[in-house]
Amino acid sequence: AIMEIQERKSGKIYSLSSTTAIPEWLSERSRRNLAKRDSQYRHRVTLLQDLEMPVASTKVRQSPDGRFLIVGGTYSPRIRCYELSEMSMKFERYLDSEVVDLLILGEDYGKFAILGADRTVSIHA
Repeated sequence: AIMEIQERKSGKIYSLSSTTAIPEWLSERSRRNLAKRDSQYRHRVTLLQDLEMPVASTKVRQSPDGRFLIVGGTYSPRIRCYELSEMSMKFERYLDSEVVDLLILGEDYGKFAILGADRTVSIHA
């Protein structure tokens, strides 16, 4: 499938939803079977809701089980956790200083360490 591009005076518009939508009521097993059979479904672009920071993201880490994405952002310093199977934000936590590094301590988002710019280490559990 080719991404649909429209040119206007103000610039280009990229259509990310030019393919047919998959019904929400379709079971996970049916979606997996569809992915095996349909190459267009396998190569689709899926957008993660609310994947943004007001200014910038400094660190992005995926959990070892591949189900969660943890993102550290600036101004005001915060951590956001996204559940990839639901394609949405799970929680947001504001911090006292900017994130220098993130280390996931478990298989999922349940435990992780945050190194702050003020040289503190915060444990999220």
